[in-house]
Parts: sequence; structure tokens; C-alpha cells
Amino acid sequence: MGADELSALASVSSAALALVAVAIAVRLHRSEQRQTRLETARSLVHELTAGEAAFVRNYVARLHYGALNSGRSPDLSDPLQADVYFAAYYAMLWSFERVEAGRTSLIAGTRAGDRDAVVRFLDERLAWHVAEFACAIPQVKARLGVTRPDGVVKDRDSIGGFHRLLSALQAAGIVDRVFLADACPGSGVCPCECHHQSC
Repeated sequence: MGADELSALASVSSAALALVAVAIAVRLHRSEQRQTRLETARSLVHELTAGEAAFVRNYVARLHYGALNSGRSPDLSDPLQADVYFAAYYAMLWSFERVEAGRTSLIAGTRAGDRDAVVRFLDERLAWHVAEFACAIPQVKARLGVTRPDGVVKDRDSIGGFHRLLSALQAAGIVDRVFLADACPGSGVCPCECHHQSC
């Protein structure tokens, strides 16, 4: 083999090694990106199930299920108690807003905005929470509304994230379309225990 042939072979070998290195780097980058996105999805589920959200969900549950569980229904005629329950309601809505924003950013990071495996993982874990709150929110609003002179709970901007999340999960076929933004569909579909206990 001549010097020219050896030089050509060395060039081809170098190019092949460079391509292999690039392929390995791309694969590692994709793997790290997927791991980061999965961690983001896990943190979004955590947003609704732990920390502050777990604390405020307890208050929201007292409003939602209070009539069913004697002794647990709050006295909303007490302005201090009413303030605590209003704060919990808005904190819960803001948690849903953060989750919806995070889900939207995960979708924006996919090709053509598709629901990839990470978004499907997230959606499957959010479905029950979204369906339950589709029941809880109208009931909680009604209970809180009686404390206001005009009967209105002003949450139009705060509730937007929840409504977008509900619509997105319905469009994905994960939450039944019978759930409406402002009304519970009732015991035939709703997963809430409020439909499975006797009053």
C-alpha cells in the first residue's frame, strides 16, 4: 500500500471516527434531554401532590367534601376562616396554572408540538387530579360565593390555567369530555368520593 493510499485510509478512518463521536454525542444529548424532561414532568406532578399544594388541597377538600363529613365543614361566616379558604382556593388554582405552563413548555420542546412519551407520562398522572377538580371547583366556588355580598368569586384569570389543562387533557382523550369547566358531570363519570358517599 502506497503513501497516498495510507493517507486516504487514514482520512476515511478519521472521518468515520468523527461521525461515530458525533452520533454518540447526539445520543447522549437526547438521553440527557429526555431525562431532564422526565424530571420536569415529575416535578409538575409534585406541584399538585406535595408541599404547599398538599396543604391547601386539605382546605379545598374540606369545602368540597365538608357537607359529607360531619364536623369537617368550615364555618365560612367567620371572616378569618373564610379568608383561609379563599387563600387555599386561589393557591390551588395557581398550582394548576404552573402545571399547565410546564406542560405547555414540554410540548413546545417536541417536534411539531406532539405529545411524546414524556407528555403522555405527565398527562396520565394528571388526569385523575384534573377530573376531581372539575368536580371540586364549582362546588368550592359555590360555597365561597355565599360569603360575598354579590355571590361572586372573582377567579376569571386565576382559573384559566385549570381550564386550559382540562381542555388539553380532553383533547388528548385522557379526561372525559363530559367534564365542563364550571360544572361537575355527576356520579356516572366523576371520580370524586363525594358521589360515592351518602349525605
